[in-house]
Amino acid sequence: MTATQYRPTSAHLSTPTHPEPAAPLRNLPLYSLPIYSLEVISPSGRAPHLDGWTVQTWPVASLGDLTVQARPHGVASPDDLRAALTRAGFTPLGPVRTHR
Repeated sequence: MTATQYRPTSAHLSTPTHPEPAAPLRNLPLYSLPIYSLEVISPSGRAPHLDGWTVQTWPVASLGDLTVQARPHGVASPDDLRAALTRAGFTPLGPVRTHR
């Protein structure tokens, strides 16, 4: 797995003359939201597609079939991820780990 590093440009570092009001939480950049990971039992070994989430999977898991790593597109909790996986037909296993 490779990591992408965010590198601000000079445009990101300039100070505006009239600061804009703080952005609502739902408009935060994707990289500022947490990443959740957990293991799942997968029907037929397929990876989940979850609306509102960016999902990566690995076929290495000690409890289930897949390890899932997911980042919400907006504000969401580990319980929201468990619910989305359950609705998609997957069985979440073990604790949901949070990464920043």
